[in-house]
Amino acid sequence: MAKPDTATRRDGNASSDTPDALISVALFVEHEFPLAPLSMVLEALRLVNWVEDQRVFHHWIVSADGQPRASSSEQPANVEHSVRTCPPADIVLVCTGLNSDQISDSAVLNWVRNCHRRGGQVGAISGGAFVLARAGLLHGRTASVHWESSRSLAEAFADVTVSDNIFVIDGRIITCAGGISTLDMMVHLIESFRGRAVARQVADALIYQSIRHGGAPARIDLRHRTGASNGVLLQAIELMERNLEEPVKLSEISARLGTSMRHLERLFARNFNVSPSKYYMRLRLKEAKGLLSQSDIPVVEVALRCGFRNTSHFARRFRELYDAPPSEARRAARAMSHSGGCQADRGGQARGRRLG
Repeated sequence: MAKPDTATRRDGNASSDTPDALISVALFVEHEFPLAPLSMVLEALRLVNWVEDQRVFHHWIVSADGQPRASSSEQPANVEHSVRTCPPADIVLVCTGLNSDQISDSAVLNWVRNCHRRGGQVGAISGGAFVLARAGLLHGRTASVHWESSRSLAEAFADVTVSDNIFVIDGRIITCAGGISTLDMMVHLIESFRGRAVARQVADALIYQSIRHGGAPARIDLRHRTGASNGVLLQAIELMERNLEEPVKLSEISARLGTSMRHLERLFARNFNVSPSKYYMRLRLKEAKGLLSQSDIPVVEVALRCGFRNTSHFARRFRELYDAPPSEARRAARAMSHSGGCQADRGGQARGRRLG
C-alpha cells in the first residue's frame, strides 16, 4: 500500500519532520474483553502514525492490577500498566465486554474519574459504559452500549439515557456500542484530533468506505436480523420486542395488524418453525437470561420485567429453554466471568435449546 505523499493536519498544512506533542491513549481491559474492538482501536492509532509519517499517538494497555487479561476469544492482551502505575493519558478508553456491570473496583473508578477531572477525553466501548456510569461520569448524560446490555444499563442507572446509536459524544465523553462501530468512533476521534483528511486516509487504508455517523442505529434492521421479509410478520415481531414486560395478547397483535390468528400462525411456522406464542416466549426468556447474567436484579424482579407474574412459572419455562434454573444460569455466568474464560458453551453453563 502506497503511503500518502503528505499528511494533512487539522490546520490544513502538511506534517513536518518535527512531531507534535504525543497524544497518549490508555486502553483499559478486563477479563473477557472483546478482541475485535480493541484491535480496531490499535490499528487505527497505528495508521495515524503511518499516514502522518511521525509518531502522533502512543498507547498503553491497562488492567486493574497490571496482570494480563484474556479476551472473550481467549487471546491475551499485553498489559503494560495497572491503573495505579499508568501515566496520565489524554484519552482513556474502557474496552470491556458483557460482564462490565460487575466491574466495581474503586481504584478503576477513581482512575477513570481522575482522567476526566484532568481534562482528558474518556470513552467506553461495548460494555464499558457500565464502568463510566458507576464512576458517576454518565449522570444526566446520554450513552451508547452494546445492544445486549442496553436494558441492563437503563435498569441499573436510571439517570443515564441509553441510546441505540452506534456511538454518542457528550462533551468529553464518548460511548460506543462496540463491534464494527468501534471503527466509526475511531474515525471520528481521529478527525477531532488530527483533521478530516487524516481520518479519511486511515479509513481508506482500512478499506472502510461506508463511514457512519454517530446517529446510525446500533442494531441491524429487523428484516436482516430475522431473515424474514413479510411485512405483517415483521410488524408482529416488533410489537413483541417492544412489549416484553407487559406481553400483548396474540389476538390483539393480529387485530392491530388487520390479519387473522391463523395467518399469523402460518407465518411464524413457515419462517421460524414455531408458533407465535413460543416465539414470543423465547424473546422474553432471552431478555431474562441477559438480565440474570448482566445485572444483580433479583430473580423475582427479572421475572416481572419479562412479563411473568408467577416466579415458579418463569423458572419452569426458563429451565425448558436453557436446561437450568435462573439461579444456576446466573451463577454460571458469574463463575465464567470471574474465571476469565471464553463465553462459548462449556460444561456447567446453561445452553440454549430451541423452543419447538
